[in-house]
Amino acid sequence: MLIAKHLPSAKDARIYMSVERTYLGYIRFSLYTLSFAVFLRKLEALADITQKIHVSVFLETVAIALSIVGTFLIIAGILTFYSDIRYIEGGIEVSPKETTDPRIYMAAERTFLAWIRTSIALIVFGFVIEKFEFFLEQLEKVFNMSLKGDHRALAGVGVFIIFIGLFTLILGAINFYRTIKQVDMGYYRTNTWLYKIYGAVIFFACLVLTLYVLKII
Repeated sequence: MLIAKHLPSAKDARIYMSVERTYLGYIRFSLYTLSFAVFLRKLEALADITQKIHVSVFLETVAIALSIVGTFLIIAGILTFYSDIRYIEGGIEVSPKETTDPRIYMAAERTFLAWIRTSIALIVFGFVIEKFEFFLEQLEKVFNMSLKGDHRALAGVGVFIIFIGLFTLILGAINFYRTIKQVDMGYYRTNTWLYKIYGAVIFFACLVLTLYVLKII
């Protein structure tokens, strides 16, 4: 959207939904980055087995860099979303006939699928964290040793992320039915409050993960 801001804007439902999908894309990319950072940080717990200090330092450096990038991405996504919405709101009003175009219903379906993809990404991320935590605990029992670092510092983070994934699915369904209702009426606007609440929840989750990677919690 920012690239096209030299062009006239219009309050078109498809443009609103396109901005929403871009916002969700930022969130998924941020979560992928942070999930890899958390995974690398957990791999550090295996440093006692290999006793390779340079490997541990490398993993720590990459994990910290990725966590910072992930946090920056979620902030950039939120700022871009509100900037684009303000730009669209300054455009011309479209005809109600354009709002009931069948392509808009398809755009609503694509937006709902974007919510589902984000939900699945969160649930899978949480599930992987929990399973890896279980793997480390079993490793300690089998080899009768204590792994480097307190890998239980973020106990329950996997369940926490899974709940956010389910919350995402519920919000996506609510937003979809609201979208269809508004399109049927010939008038659509992005529910900015819904995205504000969701953005705050995701930012909090990303902040917790970043603090974990930085070993602050």
